[in-house]
Amino acid sequence: MCNCNQQRSTYSAANSQIPKGMVKVKLVKNKPIVLNGDFTGRTYIFREINDINWVDKRDAISLTNAQGLQLI
Repeated sequence: MCNCNQQRSTYSAANSQIPKGMVKVKLVKNKPIVLNGDFTGRTYIFREINDINWVDKRDAISLTNAQGLQLI
């Protein structure tokens, strides 16, 4: 018998690692925020309370100065 499902689950688990150089940032206020990272220039959009985005750790320092965001 084929063990394709078992191989697929092993492959999925191996690829669900934390992105290197990224941190989670959570919106804790009930107000949408759109910010650009100071270092990379990427746009980070937080639409609803408890939204979580992966943010480049170089940008995270400047983004945490914005009220309503929390590093996880």
